[in-house]
Amino acid sequence: MLQSHRAARATAPVRDEILYYCRESVRAGLNFNTQGNISVRLSDEAIVITPSGVRYDLMTPEDLVVVDLDGNVLEGSMLPSTELPVHLAHYRRRPEVQAIVHTESTFVNVLGVLGRTIDPVLLNMVLYAKGPVPVMPFEFSTHAEFGRRSADLMGDTVNAVVWANHGLLAVGTTLELAFKVAVAVEENAEVLHHASLAGVPNVLVYDRIAVPEGARLP
Repeated sequence: MLQSHRAARATAPVRDEILYYCRESVRAGLNFNTQGNISVRLSDEAIVITPSGVRYDLMTPEDLVVVDLDGNVLEGSMLPSTELPVHLAHYRRRPEVQAIVHTESTFVNVLGVLGRTIDPVLLNMVLYAKGPVPVMPFEFSTHAEFGRRSADLMGDTVNAVVWANHGLLAVGTTLELAFKVAVAVEENAEVLHHASLAGVPNVLVYDRIAVPEGARLP
């Protein structure tokens, strides 16, 4: 147990990166007050996650909580995010996922309360999210069964899922990429909403995009 604990330690750079993106999520209008949460996989046995009920502008690196994949606290004196079981379910479903960002941005929620799939109409969205983002019917989101349904709905190829009336969960192979997914989906949701009021949007399909030779994809 002590060996696993040492292997799971969240280093200062990891903690600092999480706090940076917490504050960026507020600056970008993706969260406010104590909404949303962020986690990073430390190993096959543990993750580090933001605490429950702490404003991002007041959060310190020491407030972050390390837990094992059963939800047991390994490091930290704060309570982990109430949506910890949901994060753990997504990590179990997708071994390649190294970071998760949950946001509660405006236009994602506009389409979410309508139960409308967020189709890709912008290049960044299709490149980062990899396809249409599905909407999960509303229910309380702090238990493991919700997490399993959320992970199953997202599936193995798309990088985000909308929780109706609640926001977005985005995943990535790095925290930077998970955050870019969340930003791209919100920007796309806003454009899709306005474009739908004006006409029929042109939807992009990831597998049908002709990528020039040598182009670098996210």
